[in-house]
Amino acid sequence: MLTSTSRFPALLVLTAAALAGCATPAPLVRLYPAATTPIWVSGRASVTREQSGVRVAMAFEHQDGGTLGLHVEVENDSPANLDVDPHEFTFTPCGSMNIATCGLTQRVIDPEQVLAALDERQSRERADAVNSQALLGTLVILNAVADTATIATGHANAHTGEGTMVAASMAEADAANRQSGLASIGAQQSVWSNEAFRRTTLFQGRGAAGRIYIPIDLNAQIVWVHVRTAGLDFSFPFRQDVTQLAPTSSAAAPPRR
Repeated sequence: MLTSTSRFPALLVLTAAALAGCATPAPLVRLYPAATTPIWVSGRASVTREQSGVRVAMAFEHQDGGTLGLHVEVENDSPANLDVDPHEFTFTPCGSMNIATCGLTQRVIDPEQVLAALDERQSRERADAVNSQALLGTLVILNAVADTATIATGHANAHTGEGTMVAASMAEADAANRQSGLASIGAQQSVWSNEAFRRTTLFQGRGAAGRIYIPIDLNAQIVWVHVRTAGLDFSFPFRQDVTQLAPTSSAAAPPRR
């Protein structure tokens, strides 16, 4: 028979399992070209528009958490230089192809703002890492000094040195966590610096490509994505498909007694 003391750890395990089972997978969201026949390129359904020697192509690429990434290409065959700025790219969520069902038109996520925020976050993380390691390093030293004094006075026991070991383990774990956080920021900076579509001047006969990101609106049935450059507007309607995922078997099943 379990005593009240032995029941407590078991209760913690069951509670943790129950809480873990409450999480459900986020829905999968995909965009497909609407009202047009797409051209398939490497598994991606691509659509194109052309005006006055400027050609724009777009395709849905992937879902990234709460955002959707689309691949955009712009090619300049006009006689003038073309300044392409994603700050002029927008999107409009709609309930259907009927304009009356559309919500507000919003700008796509600005890569320059994201990069500025990541730079600030990186700077703060580095400063916090230095301060945290300084504090934990001091704890290690203080515990080591206390252990040395305890040994010197002959009062050492089986627990002598435990404080130093705990402080050293905390410092090591903190350093690993800080390094992991900084590595994550670096990976995000690489994506937004090298893969996102950023402001570019296109000379005649030149092109540029990159990703743009828009926040997910689960209520939208149609998402219009607009590219504006040199006074020209290119609009692409996409049908949004949302798939609700069932909980995993471990989450759906009640904990065993």
